[in-house]
Amino acid sequence: MSRRVARSGRAGERPRVPGRPTSRPTGKPTSASVVHTRWGARGWASATPLAPLSKRDGLRQLLLWAAGIEAFLLALYVVAPVGGVTLSISPLARVWPWLLAPARLVFGDTLVDASVTPTQGGAQLALLATLLVGASCAAAGAVWVARRIAPERRWLWLALGVAAALGLTLALLPALPSDDIFSYILYGRISALHHANPLVATPASFPHDPFLTLVYWQNTRSVYGPVWLLLSSGVALLAQALGGGLAVYVALFKLLGLLTHLANAALIWLILGRLAPRRRLAGTLLYAWNPLCLLEFCASAHNDALMLFFLLLGVYAIVRKQEALGLLAIGLSIATKIVPIALLPFYLLYIARRLRAERASWRAVALGLGWRVGLVALAALVVIAPYWAGPETFGGLLFSPPAQQLDNSLLEAISWPLRWLAQGALGMSVAQARAVVETTLKVLALLAFGLLWLWEMRRTTSLEGTLTAWGWALVWYALIASGWFWPWYITWVIAVAAVAPWGRLQTVAQLLGGGALTLYGFLPLQAAGVYGFRSVVAFGPALAYLLYLAWQAWRSGAASWEQLRALSPQMQRALRQRGARGVLNRGI
Repeated sequence: MSRRVARSGRAGERPRVPGRPTSRPTGKPTSASVVHTRWGARGWASATPLAPLSKRDGLRQLLLWAAGIEAFLLALYVVAPVGGVTLSISPLARVWPWLLAPARLVFGDTLVDASVTPTQGGAQLALLATLLVGASCAAAGAVWVARRIAPERRWLWLALGVAAALGLTLALLPALPSDDIFSYILYGRISALHHANPLVATPASFPHDPFLTLVYWQNTRSVYGPVWLLLSSGVALLAQALGGGLAVYVALFKLLGLLTHLANAALIWLILGRLAPRRRLAGTLLYAWNPLCLLEFCASAHNDALMLFFLLLGVYAIVRKQEALGLLAIGLSIATKIVPIALLPFYLLYIARRLRAERASWRAVALGLGWRVGLVALAALVVIAPYWAGPETFGGLLFSPPAQQLDNSLLEAISWPLRWLAQGALGMSVAQARAVVETTLKVLALLAFGLLWLWEMRRTTSLEGTLTAWGWALVWYALIASGWFWPWYITWVIAVAAVAPWGRLQTVAQLLGGGALTLYGFLPLQAAGVYGFRSVVAFGPALAYLLYLAWQAWRSGAASWEQLRALSPQMQRALRQRGARGVLNRGI
């Protein structure tokens, strides 16, 4: 063999195609290494191993990152209650005044007790946003460490124990990030004490209720599903049995949020134990220690935690081959909050593809899809029966503020210059410009989201691909279709990303989670000019990352096309016949 042949390969070996791997993957990584992927000049580069950590080093580093998260959250006790920063002081702080001691010590009684305009509290608001983003960065560090640890069952207890401590810290936060908890209380009281239907009656219909003045949406019917209304009724009855004080109600709803958050973390661990045992610690921490999830579920007690609980429970039942139970759980998730109904078609398409791959007839496919849709519908119909009031039952959803307004979203940020243009160039009135611009943006956004939603259907060749499609569909909804946006919407993305195959989705989820928290630094500044840029700041990091990926994909595709054109016509024809053009254009 000549020296030239020895250098280029074995005699008779095919010449190497530029941009094409020289060898096939050797299989799964060994237990001694953890594999991650990185973005290279030609798309996703070959997997490179992260240096594994010993149990002792892994535990030490995780505890350090957990201490960092806790430090940022404890610092919120100083900033959050300050006038001009908080929406309202937590009823728990009224019962336990010592919760306000750190804020009084640093800022004094005046800033805590007096009404201070947000413009006077700009520094405190900036500090609030910085602390929340800092906690997100520390959580991302913990996830990065977790990817280098070979997980065992004992790590679950560490994940849950730290999550419980972090959640309790936020449950006792002396300020409420959101006042939605008061709406939950009223809807529960409407069912349990006033014996009315929250899907039909509004809180304003009960003017003598002692908690009515705390509710912002007094003339809005419940937009939440019957599962949440039933649970809220139970909480109301329990709170009344314990004295009926406002602090009791708030404490019970926060406890429910904390317990549901921990249950979701355990479900993620169990799901990944079936799908991808090596990344179950990283996936669990991605959700369990995420400051956005902790804040929304433990401090604000948002019912999205319960919706995600049933959704994750459904996925867990499916991976355990108990599909019927899983579909019933998904039905309960939809009956808690309507969001998962947009994810169900992905699963149905996955089932149809699987059945066709098993050579099932189209009739068998139709029957298989039919009984699955029937189970989901059955679960939802059973729980909605006590609240059924004919077509009026869905009026709260159709005429809710999210269906009518733009707020905190990229659509709202785009609408302002367009409204000014419509008023100046077309001579429209303020009301006409707003109606025309917002309606047009909503229609275009729904069309764009619909196309992306259909595009994500291509991933439904496996259950793991279906979970990835769920995550990306929720990302596109948050970025494009959600004209009415609030930070807790990103918790949907984070929970789904935690169980999906590791890749760009997890990075986007963490960037969205950290960015969404910055909205709490802008919300009190409605009269300031900077308020109009809040969505740009919130979505900016994730958008920048997605644009970078798109640019890398375009550059990879352009380079691969030039490589293909440089080959001889015979080689081009051979590559096309073998489907190698898709290999050259990977990353597009």
